[in-house]
Amino acid sequence: MRLLLIDRDSTELSGIKWFLHTYFPGDIVIEICTTISEISQSIQQCKPDAILVNIDLFSKQRLTALYRDVQQLAIAILAMTTEPLFKNALKAIELQVAHLFVKPIDLEVLKQQLTAISLRTPQFMEYAQEATNETFYYQLFLDHKSSSIETEIIFTMIEPEHIEAFHKLYSWLQQTPIHFHMRSYPLSDKIVCLFQTADLKMVEKDVRTLMKEWHVISNSSLNIGIYDGAPATIKNMYTLTKRALHQSFYEGFGQIFYASKQFEAQPFDPLLTPEEQQLLISSLEDGNLEAVKAFLYRLANEGIYYEQDDLRIHLTSVLAQIRRFMLKYKLHEKAAVEQSYRQLFHLIIEHPILYTILNGIISFTQRLIELAGEARMEKRADYVELAVEIIDQQFKDSALSLPYVAQKLGISPNYLSTIFSRKQGLPFKRYLQQTRIHHATKMLVETDFAISEVAQLNGFDDPNYFIKIFKQQVGITPNRYRKAIY
Repeated sequence: MRLLLIDRDSTELSGIKWFLHTYFPGDIVIEICTTISEISQSIQQCKPDAILVNIDLFSKQRLTALYRDVQQLAIAILAMTTEPLFKNALKAIELQVAHLFVKPIDLEVLKQQLTAISLRTPQFMEYAQEATNETFYYQLFLDHKSSSIETEIIFTMIEPEHIEAFHKLYSWLQQTPIHFHMRSYPLSDKIVCLFQTADLKMVEKDVRTLMKEWHVISNSSLNIGIYDGAPATIKNMYTLTKRALHQSFYEGFGQIFYASKQFEAQPFDPLLTPEEQQLLISSLEDGNLEAVKAFLYRLANEGIYYEQDDLRIHLTSVLAQIRRFMLKYKLHEKAAVEQSYRQLFHLIIEHPILYTILNGIISFTQRLIELAGEARMEKRADYVELAVEIIDQQFKDSALSLPYVAQKLGISPNYLSTIFSRKQGLPFKRYLQQTRIHHATKMLVETDFAISEVAQLNGFDDPNYFIKIFKQQVGITPNRYRKAIY
């Protein structure tokens, strides 16, 4: 990077020059101009990427000429002034400066501004060419042994919090002082950095510095994986370090992960059991957000880890139950809700942090519970579907009745009876009996339970009444049905 300092105070400019050379060793060329009449010539000769100029020295006419010169060369402008006066601020605006400093200059802010400018004009051709070194990529993906590489470097991988900042991060790494003893190789979403040292403590110090500096200039975080095991091939170091970075799914960003400290994944069935499905549906129907939270947060208990893919499958199964809830209350017909649902699906599939995914599901669920409550109040819900679900869930309860279901739905028994018969084609009581008899026939075939037990387990307190209803619907008694099947 080339920088031109413009001011009459040569002592102050020398101090700035010393500071910048200390921070950007060998990575910045600085020229000084103390004579106003020579500014245009200095700009043409130096062709800087940026200038730092004292605008107190300029009349409006000279300011216009300066702007014309720097605009032709696409030079970034930083300005300084002795007094924070409105007229000086206007000059800065007319000059379209990136930042206006009030003397004495805050050198840390100057460093940040120049770092940001350097990202727009990267000067790293030599390293960019080195990064295309085919030998390294062969060693990365093929198990090719090289004793010199195994013993003379410390292998690290850097992952940005936001993938859209990937190119900016790679450029920035070439501009930092640390890069003079580090080689960088970009992958699709991570950057391999090889530190030319065997001193792990020094590398730890350097990567912590990288994390802090990157957060200052980008307001985002990095995750860094460090291979700290026995000497190995590049491929093995890559594999183990990449595996260590997977822990960010649980830990978040702004972390350093070591290849020697891998978590052990616990066995986990990604599919919801019928009991878990029922728990979720019941929690949604009851508006019990705390139960939903407890169900989800159990996946993020400290010290317990599951395979990331299994968790994502599990959470899509959770989303399927949420979808059922949406359909029953016709919430999918709301464009904004449907869009949020689709965004949540992509969040589950793609987002790198589990905690963010869980919070996204909880936030969406809370919104659905509120909308379902409004739908009940406005009687827009499909009460027949809701009633059928209650029957499917509670048919074993002999106390289940039309008045009970109507009360649970918040509507009158007469209204429920009318709409149920109209939609299902048979009365509520008959539908309930059919559901119970259907499950009883399966139990007669699949178990050796006595007829009285089958009756009781399917909502009939009186075995004789069960036999009567069974014969009406099936045509034969339960006992004869069991014998006929066998």
